[in-house]
Amino acid sequence: MSLGRLHILTGCVWLILGMVFGIYIGITDQTTQSNAHAHANLLGFVISVLFGLMYRAWPNLTTIRLGMVQFGIYQIGVVALVIGKYQVAATGVSAIIAPGSFVVVLGTLLMMWIFAAKAD
Repeated sequence: MSLGRLHILTGCVWLILGMVFGIYIGITDQTTQSNAHAHANLLGFVISVLFGLMYRAWPNLTTIRLGMVQFGIYQIGVVALVIGKYQVAATGVSAIIAPGSFVVVLGTLLMMWIFAAKAD
């Protein structure tokens, strides 16, 4: 599977999860979870799809072997960040929100580096 397709499909999974989570928030009236819901949709869906579209628009980006590493780092960071946001809203404390945030930034910086090195 191409990296572009992988990013876009993963983004669609995030969208479905975000929508289901949004329905859960509405049904249970847990509006304190809105921040986690927004991050799942924005970082999970929107940015993942944008990364996928970048790979589609510039196919030569896939020639860098770090593409799959970037994908993994970014997605792990988003999972940790969204879980951390959920924990903060539920308990007021989360040990993984800061590391998750840094991993998301690292994955994004890696994508920027891949783009800068290979996009023409």
